[in-house]
Amino acid sequence: MIVYLLRHAEALPGEPDALRLLSPKGKRQCVRVGQALHPEVRTAIRAFEHSPLRRAVATARGVKAAAKLRLPLKETRGLRPEDDPARTAQQLARSRGSRFLIGHNPHLAQLVGLLLGLRAGAEGIHFKKAALMALERQAGPTALRPYGTWRLQWMTPPPRVSADTPAS
Repeated sequence: MIVYLLRHAEALPGEPDALRLLSPKGKRQCVRVGQALHPEVRTAIRAFEHSPLRRAVATARGVKAAAKLRLPLKETRGLRPEDDPARTAQQLARSRGSRFLIGHNPHLAQLVGLLLGLRAGAEGIHFKKAALMALERQAGPTALRPYGTWRLQWMTPPPRVSADTPAS
């Protein structure tokens, strides 16, 4: 089982936080991420799961459109910045199929720290906006590893976009 984790694309500043929209750069990041999705990722996932925050929803829509996929979008609990990453880790430990989650920091960085068993936790991960990571579960949960054994398969930095890159 592989979990693909994408931090939302760049958003405009503002309040309330939950209603922030993607910036023009963020929209271009979505296009680049969607166009770069490897066929293996495209066939492995069944939905783009995202937090209810607007910037995560917009990121999911943008990546899906750029990838030209007909997968559903699915609002998933537990992906907001302040949500408990241990609950998400427990869900992933029991998941059978590969998943694609779009969320926020500090939640995603903390989640990766838990899954990889990093002592520094979130401090061991620098998860930039529009970065994409793939973690593969090697073994299921045990008494010593309640979230299972995971390894980093790969991580891509945010796509480079310039002011003149079209958003499509």
